[in-house]
Amino acid sequence: MKSGVLIGLVCVLFLPVALTGQDTTRLKKIDQLKQSKVTKQVVGAISRTPPADTVITIKSEDAFLPYEGKIIRNIIVNRVGFDRTVQDTTRRFKSSVARLANRLHNDTKEWVVRENIFLREGKPFNPYRAADNERYLRDLDFILDSKIFVAPVSEDSDSIDLLVMTRDVFSLGASFSPRGITEHRFRIQEANLGGMGQRLQVAGVYDAGRNPTTGYEYLYRKTNLFGSFVNATAGYTEINTGRSVGNENESAYFFRLDRPLFHPFVRWAGAAEVSRNWSTNITRKEGSAFADYEYLVHDAWAGYSFGFRKLPSSLAENRNRRFVAARAFEERFLKRPENISGNDRLTYSDRVTFLGQLTFFRQDFYKTNYVLGFGRTEDVPYGYRVSFTGGWERELDKERLYTGAELNWSTVNENGTFYTYSVKLGNYWSEELVEDGLAQFGISRYSRLYFTGKTKIRHQAEINFASQINRSQKRLLDIRDTNGLQGFRPDSLWGAQRLTFRTETVVFTPWKLAGFHFAPVARIDLAYLAKENRVLFQKQNFYSGFSAALRARNENLIFNTVEARVYYYPKTVETLEPWRFEFRANLRIKYPTSLVTAPATVYDP
Repeated sequence: MKSGVLIGLVCVLFLPVALTGQDTTRLKKIDQLKQSKVTKQVVGAISRTPPADTVITIKSEDAFLPYEGKIIRNIIVNRVGFDRTVQDTTRRFKSSVARLANRLHNDTKEWVVRENIFLREGKPFNPYRAADNERYLRDLDFILDSKIFVAPVSEDSDSIDLLVMTRDVFSLGASFSPRGITEHRFRIQEANLGGMGQRLQVAGVYDAGRNPTTGYEYLYRKTNLFGSFVNATAGYTEINTGRSVGNENESAYFFRLDRPLFHPFVRWAGAAEVSRNWSTNITRKEGSAFADYEYLVHDAWAGYSFGFRKLPSSLAENRNRRFVAARAFEERFLKRPENISGNDRLTYSDRVTFLGQLTFFRQDFYKTNYVLGFGRTEDVPYGYRVSFTGGWERELDKERLYTGAELNWSTVNENGTFYTYSVKLGNYWSEELVEDGLAQFGISRYSRLYFTGKTKIRHQAEINFASQINRSQKRLLDIRDTNGLQGFRPDSLWGAQRLTFRTETVVFTPWKLAGFHFAPVARIDLAYLAKENRVLFQKQNFYSGFSAALRARNENLIFNTVEARVYYYPKTVETLEPWRFEFRANLRIKYPTSLVTAPATVYDP
């Protein structure tokens, strides 16, 4: 009877594969799989019931290492519904919400999933590549989780079969976010149109103080265009959500192509973007009070990845890589505002930059959860990246050479604590003198996960220091929002030296309502900002912020975290109030996992 149940379960798992195409060859292949050890291996792997809400912290490649070098015979794709998970497909959630979601949702097409698999049948199995592929699938906007199961054909066989299981997010969604009594923002989107990895999005704002009172944004994005791993995005905005540089609300047309370095052994990565941006007088300012401007942005970069000498065959592959890249950037104003003040000259100045970069890196990942997500599988990188950058820039009609260096080093302790250390150094050269030098140092720490009954707690702390040297024309440092105090946004608080410290505690509760999980958050921000970098610590240069929030997230939905937060600032400037409340309905919180980035100066965001 047990054997019959196992065979029946495998038939259910592989039925979508067999029905797609209805060809005799595939049916024979499934028949063979039923008779081989893939039945017991795969079913055994996915039918064990794990402890509820299992917390994991393991190296991504560990489960695959025993099968290194074996030949991949078959790759089977299976997509599970909202009533199951890829970790345990035999466990079903009997809820009306799951059943409704399954009816309304278009599953990702099998060919779309296959286009995003870079493992190949007939090739030797690489554990690191399998781990990279799991992570890449999880990073797609329309996939919640993925898992690759390995099944040897027999004990003595040099071949294996792979089962790639994915679970979608519910890609159709809408959000409504009040910004005050008279201002409201909204968004409607389908992130997986037709199950083909296409995003169609309409967003907008209604503001009684705006003329016109409504503004809109339209965006289309296709993931992995024609199987090339190139993503294409096109959009139009009236609500200042594009690449904006000025002080007014901006409208823009934009188009972007980007190809990430989705695993370390990919050869090519890069991006290209063009946009046309212009200011819009939505508050009907008169005369020179309105900054009337228009500009173009052209930005393109490309990079090539290559390795070191191969290690002896008895050892694992050499994961240390090199990446050489070049970037060209232009920001050109077709129209500038009248009566530009000295502080705004840089904002409305043409800028042309050419940069080259050499990067040495090695990056692998741990699989874990409850870092920034609410239980879904998260990938936390560990390793190093060292970059050396050089180039030329023209800004404010001044031409200068640029040199810079950057170090990022991430570690994960055995107890599940994550550390990241970063150093950024950069400066411009003018007549053999250093100008606009900037040095930045930072350390961030995510604690291990603590348990109190069914409640989970994680702490995060970060300290950063930055100092400018011989400032010439670049902007001074600030402590606005993510640069210092979260939610604190003064317009005229600048300095040449900055020290910040922030700590945040997130409590992942067992509370659940309509699929949403809840997490209270407590945060402290401290900042020191001095006008000159030679000034000693003085009381008037210290600022602080305290906040408490409640986050909510449904991991099955395409929309990001919802957060309601109250802030208190003991010391304020300008007309800022000490208390403020903010509600954000699409807060994107994700641990950074990029292997490499576009060449940039230390002043680029």
